Amino acid sequence: MELNPQLGTVTNEEPKLTETIVEVTPVSSTPNTSGEEPQVLGLTKEETKDPNEISITIADQNTPIVVLFGPPSCGKTMTLVRLTRYLRTIGFNVEPVTSFRPSADEHYAKMCKDFPGMIGSSDAANSTKNISFMLVRVLDSVGRVKCQILEAPGEYYYNPDDPNEPMAEFPKYVNAIKNSSNRKIWCYMVEPHWKYADQSVNYVTKIHTLKRNMRPVDKAIFIFNKIDLTPFVISPGQVNAKSARTEIENLYPGIFTPFRTKGIFGTSDNFELVPFHTGDYSKKIAGGYSFQEGPIEYPKKLWNTIVNLIKG
Repeated sequence: MELNPQLGTVTNEEPKLTETIVEVTPVSSTPNTSGEEPQVLGLTKEETKDPNEISITIADQNTPIVVLFGPPSCGKTMTLVRLTRYLRTIGFNVEPVTSFRPSADEHYAKMCKDFPGMIGSSDAANSTKNISFMLVRVLDSVGRVKCQILEAPGEYYYNPDDPNEPMAEFPKYVNAIKNSSNRKIWCYMVEPHWKYADQSVNYVTKIHTLKRNMRPVDKAIFIFNKIDLTPFVISPGQVNAKSARTEIENLYPGIFTPFRTKGIFGTSDNFELVPFHTGDYSKKIAGGYSFQEGPIEYPKKLWNTIVNLIKG
């Protein structure tokens, strides 16, 4: 697939998002006040101690699943928040899949109930500490399900604090996702200033491990998050894709290798590269951060890419 060197812009007919100021608390686990291991919200102590005890149910195995894949604090949750807000402006509904976790999981049930408010309220960014493990589905204006989106704890994909990485095994629930009959759109998160840059080779190895389990019908998107922190932005939604791609290759050596196919006419790419910008975070004098949604062009580009891959 050829990358467009410049991303398109939206027309004046596109609904505009209103400005929203929200409080940011970028954590995904409960405070550690007892000396025990941090616990991912919604998981039992048994599940936190042994991720292989985590129980999930994929009731709909016919609808594609978009998997946001990346280490902790890489922007998966805010990507879901930003994408959900955008989808609402163009007539889609995004709702939690209540059967994903056991009925005894009271936190998940409450999270599902509060999801519309968490996404739409002025405290949406504060949801990063609450939306830690959720499957949602996207429905069009007449109720047809277009896809499902999974946001899961990054430490179960790649844990920078685990000395066994990149050889640490995926827990049972991740294997259940990748082995399900659903067509998958794997969205691999990368960024320009990853705090664990010295582990980039290990992260690449983990992605390559997962690639070996992708079916031919599965697709890959590399989401270059925080594109606004790079010099590759020409204007909102317009990015020098060639330079951005070179930067990713420099930061994550060999990351694209298994996603390329060599043929008699040269090498073709079996992935899409989508620059992304969730929004701007500003530190307030009184403490905390304010969040302003980024340009609409970015979630629009991501959604259009997902739709095209589902169709293709």
